Amino acid sequence: MNTVTTSLGENSYDIHIGCNILQELGVIATSVAPASKHFFVVDKNVEETHAKEAMQAFGGQCEMVSLEAIESNKTMATVESIWSSMLDAGCDRHSELIAIGGGLTGDVGGFAAATFMRGLQLIQVPTSLLAMVDASIGGKTGVNLPIRSEDGTSILGKNLAGSFWQPKVVVADVMTLQTLDDRQLRCGLAECIKHAMLGHQSMMDFILENTSAIFDRDSDVLVELVTKSASIKAKVVSQDEREHGDRALLNLGHTFAHAIEPMSELDLYHGEAVSIGLVAAITCAEATGLVDAERVDQIRHVLSMVGLPVSLPLPVSIESVLQLMRIDKKNKDSKIRLVLPTDSGAEVFSEIDETALALAWTSVGASA
Repeated sequence: MNTVTTSLGENSYDIHIGCNILQELGVIATSVAPASKHFFVVDKNVEETHAKEAMQAFGGQCEMVSLEAIESNKTMATVESIWSSMLDAGCDRHSELIAIGGGLTGDVGGFAAATFMRGLQLIQVPTSLLAMVDASIGGKTGVNLPIRSEDGTSILGKNLAGSFWQPKVVVADVMTLQTLDDRQLRCGLAECIKHAMLGHQSMMDFILENTSAIFDRDSDVLVELVTKSASIKAKVVSQDEREHGDRALLNLGHTFAHAIEPMSELDLYHGEAVSIGLVAAITCAEATGLVDAERVDQIRHVLSMVGLPVSLPLPVSIESVLQLMRIDKKNKDSKIRLVLPTDSGAEVFSEIDETALALAWTSVGASA
């Protein structure tokens, strides 16, 4: 078992990564976060498999609520339902919440933990690659909020309500990835590639050299992949817990991604939207002179090689996505703040010409 530490003073915690460690969850949780009651928030996709194994590690006598992990359920209504179930189960401030599933389950469960009775202990048990390398680390929790457009329709804005609430421990058992379909596995690789683009060429080389083994679910390779990627994120979070500085770099590709992910007609998973967002971001970087065309082609090649999309499945209007970018929660003083790749990593920019943004969107299939 490998251990990566997120160093945040009294809020520090370990990320345990290994094979068949889910059966040790009870021992691990009790050692770092003893509690009077354990309440599970579970992705329905793993309710009868990994969640059941996790609860057996506590003796099987646990209260649970399950949710369908889709963006339309990432709402305050779902959080309120979790709160009500926790009250019915007799949870109090001495209880702990254990979130088991992908990134959406961890986000919603984490927000419920952060807000129920002003905060409970939280344990993250990610069962998707994306959650293992990204969503479960760093304490970001939250839900989507409806954004109303001028024509009276609404779309869910990504993670517009939430909190920073660090877990007590993260337990990532790569054996849970044996049941993860290839589409979801690719989504996790999008976040790994994003981490590699932040100045970690050895991470990119590892992905390129081990692509077949990753999709074959080679456990040793998966442990190393998760360890490498989680270490990159944990180091950034340790230096900037609340995104006042370099942690913003982890949003590379995400401002573009969050504009298209809520569009139901595109049918994009988060990692797929991030992949398209990475292409848009590096094209924007080329348009502003930060990288050359060869680097753009390299990133497109890597994303395509692992089966991720590099363009929109359907055209959308440039103005519609720019409108959503303008209300992204990372903006400041009504200006779009964007993370763009550079030759050595990435930087945050607050003044991006909308002509360059339009060019970036055109490069992935948006239309005027």
